[in-house]
Amino acid sequence: MLRVTSLLILAATLFACAPDQPVARLAPDPRAPGPAAEVVEDRGPLYSPWVVRVSDERARFSEISFKDVGMMSVPEAERADVYEAIAESLAVELGHDEALSLPGEVHYSEAMSDPSNHLSCAARHVYVDLWDGTAPSRWGYSLWSGCGDEDQFAWREIARPRDSDAAIASLTRSIASSLRDAVRTGCYTRQC
Repeated sequence: MLRVTSLLILAATLFACAPDQPVARLAPDPRAPGPAAEVVEDRGPLYSPWVVRVSDERARFSEISFKDVGMMSVPEAERADVYEAIAESLAVELGHDEALSLPGEVHYSEAMSDPSNHLSCAARHVYVDLWDGTAPSRWGYSLWSGCGDEDQFAWREIARPRDSDAAIASLTRSIASSLRDAVRTGCYTRQC
């Protein structure tokens, strides 16, 4: 009984502290009977090594990192370039608003691509979960100020243009707008 209780406490602690609050794509159990074509491989989240750093006291964050929780339309060979383009574009978009410019700088950190470095939440950090969808073609993102469910302060899905440069600009323009809204309102949680 003591061992079962210890395992339950350990599991509860891991789930409570994990920053990985991914948008799950549910896939059927591959061992279940049914057509093999219906099985979607769950690769788990991928972390981008590209980070946007913001030096502005109005923001309650100084670092923005990215987690791919389902960008299935991006071929594996192109992921590194897409992650970098998203970070670069967001840094530019954050500086484009005359009323609330939050210029950012992009930094490469190999450590940020290691899932073991995402087991606890950092202060002054925003976590961006990214995914894509089809029918219609769209990007999705959620913004998190911490590890708990209440720390999600934005969730959006937007149309994805066919041109990849326009698609990335559209995505990062929306993310920058959500971040500026959080700075203006001081709201970095689900319910403010």
